[in-house]
Amino acid sequence: MKKNRIIVIADEGEVLWESLVLPEQQTEIYQAKNIQDALSHLTVFSYHLILIAVKQEPEIICQLVETIRKMVITPVIVLLPDHSEMRNKIIQVGADVVLTQLCTEEISLQAYALIRRYTEWKSERKEEVPVIVGKLEILPLQRTVEWEHKRIHVVKREFDFLYLLASTPGRVYTYSQIYQLVWQEYPHGDIANIIYCMVHRLKRKLKKVDVSAEHIIISVKEVGYCLRGYKES
Repeated sequence: MKKNRIIVIADEGEVLWESLVLPEQQTEIYQAKNIQDALSHLTVFSYHLILIAVKQEPEIICQLVETIRKMVITPVIVLLPDHSEMRNKIIQVGADVVLTQLCTEEISLQAYALIRRYTEWKSERKEEVPVIVGKLEILPLQRTVEWEHKRIHVVKREFDFLYLLASTPGRVYTYSQIYQLVWQEYPHGDIANIIYCMVHRLKRKLKKVDVSAEHIIISVKEVGYCLRGYKES
């Protein structure tokens, strides 16, 4: 049976996630180290549910939910320690369920219902949703990259890198984040040079299609890389 994957964004020790049991569903739970780690994972990995339980001001939670909703369509449950007047606002910006009484059984039932609807909806989808940034178009399921409908032949890590950046254009990823998410390894060695060499090869491929295409990848000195939207002149 395929496992349903849940990502938890929570303060450490707030909830015993081991007790979160979904009826008739095998569940794999990843607890993010922090909000930045969670956002990084959401740009690369697929989840069936996002569970948020952080002790932050409601406005901060609203911003987090709004950011997540711009990135993915995965169901979101927000847990609040007490009744908050911001509950309606959190729903409006994209949360599917906001609970103020942290009953593990209720969380499990809501999670089960949301995952079931989301899974059914995904199974009914016929078309793949492309990621488009200017003239760049990426088809995640087919793992193809095109620039103005011209195919760019990329290898696995080049695709994963480009898809990571294109999912959140303008956001800067550090060398360490890129290495962990693309190479799926703990950073070691001269990762800045390793990534530079891969980016250099990718830019050459982009340039062959369009001399301006390579400039969509922006190097942020001593930090990492980001993708900018390509504007036609």
